[in-house]
Amino acid sequence: MRRDTEMTHQRSGRWALAGYRRSLWIAIALCSPVVAQRKPPPATVTSIPAGRLDSALRRLAVATGRQVLFDPAVVGDRRTSGVRGPVDRDRALRRMLAGSGLAARTLPGGVVIIVATAPAPKTAAPLPMLVEDEIVVTALKRPTPLVDTEMSIATVSAAEIDARGSYDLRSVARQLPGLVAFNTGPLQQRLAIRGVSGTGEATVGVYFGETPINGPSGTTGDPGAFAPDIDLVDVERIELLKGPQGTLYGASSMGGTLRILPQPVNLARASASVESRVDAVNGGGWGGSIAAVANLPLIDDRLAVRIVAHRRSLGGYIDNDRLGIADTGGLVREGARLRVAWAPAPDVRVEGLYLHQHTRIDDGGAWDPALGRYRDVPATRTPNTDRIDLASATVHAGIAGMTLTATGSHVRWALVRQLDYTNVLTRQRESMAGCLRLAGLPVGARCSADQMAVFRAYVDARLPSILYQPTRMRSSNAEVRLASPAGAALTWTIGAFMEHRRDAVASYAARADAATGLLIQPLDVIGLRTIATGIDQQAVFAEGMYEVVPRLSATLGARYYRYQRRAAGAVPIPNIITGTAGLAEQTYAGRARGSNLKGELAYRVPDGPLFYALISEGYRPGGINVTPNLTDAERFYDADHLWNYELGMKASRRGWSVETAVYRIEWRNTIFAASSANGAFNYNANLTNVGITGAELRSTVAAGPLRLIAAASLSDARLGADTVLGTSEGMGRKGDRLPNVPRIAYLLSAEATLPPPTPGDRLVAGIDVSGNGASPTGFNAGNPYFTHTASRTEVALRAGYEHGSWQVDLNIDNALNAIAPVRLFSSAFGERQLYSARPRTISLRSTVRL
Repeated sequence: MRRDTEMTHQRSGRWALAGYRRSLWIAIALCSPVVAQRKPPPATVTSIPAGRLDSALRRLAVATGRQVLFDPAVVGDRRTSGVRGPVDRDRALRRMLAGSGLAARTLPGGVVIIVATAPAPKTAAPLPMLVEDEIVVTALKRPTPLVDTEMSIATVSAAEIDARGSYDLRSVARQLPGLVAFNTGPLQQRLAIRGVSGTGEATVGVYFGETPINGPSGTTGDPGAFAPDIDLVDVERIELLKGPQGTLYGASSMGGTLRILPQPVNLARASASVESRVDAVNGGGWGGSIAAVANLPLIDDRLAVRIVAHRRSLGGYIDNDRLGIADTGGLVREGARLRVAWAPAPDVRVEGLYLHQHTRIDDGGAWDPALGRYRDVPATRTPNTDRIDLASATVHAGIAGMTLTATGSHVRWALVRQLDYTNVLTRQRESMAGCLRLAGLPVGARCSADQMAVFRAYVDARLPSILYQPTRMRSSNAEVRLASPAGAALTWTIGAFMEHRRDAVASYAARADAATGLLIQPLDVIGLRTIATGIDQQAVFAEGMYEVVPRLSATLGARYYRYQRRAAGAVPIPNIITGTAGLAEQTYAGRARGSNLKGELAYRVPDGPLFYALISEGYRPGGINVTPNLTDAERFYDADHLWNYELGMKASRRGWSVETAVYRIEWRNTIFAASSANGAFNYNANLTNVGITGAELRSTVAAGPLRLIAAASLSDARLGADTVLGTSEGMGRKGDRLPNVPRIAYLLSAEATLPPPTPGDRLVAGIDVSGNGASPTGFNAGNPYFTHTASRTEVALRAGYEHGSWQVDLNIDNALNAIAPVRLFSSAFGERQLYSARPRTISLRSTVRL
């Protein structure tokens, strides 16, 4: 990364925001209803398999390039015998709807609307859980059937989220082997895909709809430690894109992308639902939730709003024996969403979103296994809060057969982070450097015995202590992209992206009350340092797929990017004990540019599997460390970069599908956390090279009333050379495994539709067994804190009964009440801090749909 001596903060901010406004106005202008006529879509349909009618209609839309609109409630659980072609597209649609009680109506401009001529049949069919050959995804920023998408991708549908009672990313990760979610602190987690895990910018891009959400940098320049955890209420599906997605999704998708897609606003039909839930945690507190959703058309087929409100509480289960407090670690999350959709013309749709979510936890959420199950003895209590506000606007428009999408968004993220700092300060009681600072003696001198005694008393008088870090982040993003007409021999997407992000944190070391463990108010400050950082990114990208010969396609993609970094730090109140005065008040800046490439060949066997060979590239921006006592060389770190080499296969038949992939990742200049000599500070450094070898397998079978899923992931991530310096995980040697990356993860799932007591009702039961292997907590035994996070196995049971508009579900998570470790963490802040899954939790939910 090029280092600059100065950069004008206000000027870069005005430029970025001006670009954001310009991109939105240009997109709106281009999306005017006065557009060129659409290119005629393909005239024939080759084949659409039998199955669910809603999935077949989506496939028809993909194959013909026509916009097919329908209300899922109207289509219901109807099925179709499919179409074997080639056949005219209008005849294909008539065949699919034959005997269904539905009809197609074509509007001016060629948009097709499916309407009911008879009510949806009441059957004892399974709850609407799609198998892979019925799912349509938009991972390539265009709709494609899941089994025909030339990449490794996994999905979790709304029905699967609902049946399992999933509400956060960790509960979803149990259904997605290969996605790792582990704690980095209270209300904090890091995501990793295929073993690509490091500090700095996130390695997994998280999107809510069309909006990317990046975390704040904190004090260590580590946004990846703050993966956003949006409550999974009113979600249509989740898509996990494995491997680098640099050409279409950019810098924070070096390991992959996680897309959370909310339920769309329905312009034609009013609906509402209310869900209530109560939870009982084994040996812990009670919890519960309530969520309400309303979809309200204001102008038929033109304007509608969708409103969501939710509140969730999770009971605590960790006992603090020192302070005599039981069932700590309880969490409360509240939120609301407002979505607006407007269709001023058949080929134009404008969507707006506002999301608010506020989360708070009453303590740190970790415990010490050496003291007994779910017990700990911290000297402090560390409640944390987290608030996210997101506003976005998206325009979709058809132009001469092409699709234009423009999105602008703004994210505000405010959090108050508290960490127990008692052990860090206690470790400095014998610090000669600290004593010299307190006594005002020069470096190289030595304190007398009396001076050391005074220093020890000074430290003891400031115990217990807490790091109190109010943090705020602001991010504005804009993207404009244009996609080719569906069904063309050359399918392409081109676009441009920008991000303007600023964040700031004030890090107080302050005393806590020894009796309650809570932070003393007003603050009794031991030290204070402030950090402000910013990044501006701009990129243009393009990806195209061409059918070279029948059934053989080639894909090429590229993304050119540039970014500018800025960071400043100050120490208004030096911490004499840890030595924060070693940070001079100064502003630093840097910039870099580069490109990502992608190439792929895919072959589709007639009525058989899809094979693909893929080479893709990923990167993350470098940055600036605002950390005390660093040299000029340590102040900056460069971007890291990887190549992913992958072979994959997908196949499906009626009710059965299989997907497998093998890959090799070469990761260069890996960004990882290094530690200061006294263990009080971490900072980012370019570590070494990492090689990752892995394989993935997922198979789904639907046979009558039974649905089975088996999925597994192997990811062996190892250092390719010795590390050049000590890190927060110790000195690494060639061949050491990356910390906190399980080598194996798996899922076994079974669900059965049972005969209901009343005809027309639905009764289902299911079981999930998920887990992963052990993972090292450091590189090797040279790390004084080196150990292993033990393997994890969880069993979850579920049952659901649906009668008309009413539904009740029973879930038993961690049914065997196992200790299911997520991460065992030791550092100068404390030893043997174990984050684990919750004990056995029984949940009863009731849902009413109107």
